[in-house]
Amino acid sequence: MPIGKELAERAAKEISCIKLSPIDFTDFTFVEGARRKGMAGGDVWEDYIYGLLEGRLVEGDNNSRILALAPEAVADIVNTAMTEESSAESYDRVITAYITKKKVSRISRDALSKFVSFLDRLKPEIRQQFLSRSGSLLSENSESFEEVVREMTPEKFDRVAALFSEQASQIPAALKNLMEKLSSVRMTNTSNFDFFYNKTAVLHDIELGDDVIKLFGDDSFHAFVSEEYQQELDRMLSARGSYNIAFAPFIKECEEEVIDTVILDIMLDLLQTDFLTEEDYRAIGARVIDFLTVFIETGRFQQIYETYEVMTAQMTGEKFIHETAGILDYFRSDEFITNMVSAITLWGRKERDGAIRLAGALRNSVINPLFAALEEAKDPSVRKFLLSVLESMGTDVLPNAVSRLNDKQWFVVRNMLYLIRECNGVKEADKIRKLVRHDHAVIRMEAVKTLLHFRTPDAVSHVRAFLKNPDPDIRKGTIRLAGTYKVREVVPQLIEYLEKRDVFGAEAEDKIDIVRALGDIGDARAVASLEKIYNSLALFNKGNIEELRVEIFKSLDKYPVGAVRKLIEKGLSSKNEKIRAISDKYRMAL
Repeated sequence: MPIGKELAERAAKEISCIKLSPIDFTDFTFVEGARRKGMAGGDVWEDYIYGLLEGRLVEGDNNSRILALAPEAVADIVNTAMTEESSAESYDRVITAYITKKKVSRISRDALSKFVSFLDRLKPEIRQQFLSRSGSLLSENSESFEEVVREMTPEKFDRVAALFSEQASQIPAALKNLMEKLSSVRMTNTSNFDFFYNKTAVLHDIELGDDVIKLFGDDSFHAFVSEEYQQELDRMLSARGSYNIAFAPFIKECEEEVIDTVILDIMLDLLQTDFLTEEDYRAIGARVIDFLTVFIETGRFQQIYETYEVMTAQMTGEKFIHETAGILDYFRSDEFITNMVSAITLWGRKERDGAIRLAGALRNSVINPLFAALEEAKDPSVRKFLLSVLESMGTDVLPNAVSRLNDKQWFVVRNMLYLIRECNGVKEADKIRKLVRHDHAVIRMEAVKTLLHFRTPDAVSHVRAFLKNPDPDIRKGTIRLAGTYKVREVVPQLIEYLEKRDVFGAEAEDKIDIVRALGDIGDARAVASLEKIYNSLALFNKGNIEELRVEIFKSLDKYPVGAVRKLIEKGLSSKNEKIRAISDKYRMAL
């Protein structure tokens, strides 16, 4: 019978309603006579977190077991356990457990993502301390931190930037400068385009030519806003009246939205009491519907969702069943659903979680209207958000997605493939297979990506074929897919392309992508080829080969230690300063 990690992995595949987390009991030590205050027993993971905070865990790599826990659960325990008197060491132990790992010098992308989720859930005063202290550790690993942050999606990057901006005055200058640098790069860099084809960039669904990319890449502000106009704007802003910050909490409590929310809460509380007459219940219910009409127009999805949950719970009672059903019918009415989908399109990104919860609660009524809204939306950012709402509904959206795979608009088909992939539509593999030969390159790439995601038997054969494609953009996209999905079967083919002579440097960028992909796969068969490239002499394009060598050393931590030890030792005596620095970090971790 499987145990530990093997059991958890098997359960994840076969049982969807529970999540198992394996426990490594080497993480715990027994201290005679010791017991956590106020606890007579309890959850073993809670004991683990307390042990981490109090420094009672065995020293070593096992602190990274924290990554097996949901970051929100860890934050809830930390919120309870930590006080103003908690030592700085307690903060540092948690930060170190997330960010550093024995024998690995590079910060893990998954670890940083979970650490940010953990920070999001903390109380403001505790989060302040964690941000302040984590800044020093991250600045010490700035190169590794920068590499991970550069790979983030724009949404995740904004989330990290917002967190650290809260404590801009307390984090080290080096980290602050790095975040500002990365922010400026992200504002102008075109690397966040999904896929390049025929020298145009595809940002979500819009194709941009070189002239437009250049326009957004240059600082063109003064070409559109004259100095005189800027001065006029400054004068207008300086004319604002003074604002007493001491009144801010009272002003907030008097805002219309806050007052409306309080009134709605009072009415919902009244509906749950026992002393109302039938007439009173109907009158209050009518007022609730009036408020919902206003709330849907302004995108206050969380309050609407909470109202729906209260009324649904009321149906389990014995009183006013008919009247409660009437209120619930309003939620399913054509008028409400139409207004709700329009509001999600307009306001959903502002209150993302509430919109997704409300749509999920009313999924049977909103799936078709949401697909219709997705087809009509002109703004790519709106389309992207609507996709995330539909994705949250899981397999319920698959019939609608599959029915649109023959749409004439390429971006519609691309979006449907995304939904099928993210909503576990593995049973639709036969329909996806047909799109591998689609006329549009983006669709072909998305189809192969989806087959790889589902691990279909023919997925690797398509990767092999696409690697031979004469189109450089198709090859580049396929190389990256091979790395992302760790396609070991194509390692020999990637090695062959890597060792191919490139006298004029025309394939330098492809070779860098291949080195990165081989690193992501981590197959020791590639190490000999990497060593050969490092030792090679370049008569031409010395800059390209030196850049390739640096990329090789950046990827070495992803291979088995024994396979790369010799190469790391050579790197310690390299003439390249970057290679020496990277090798020295690896040497310290060995």
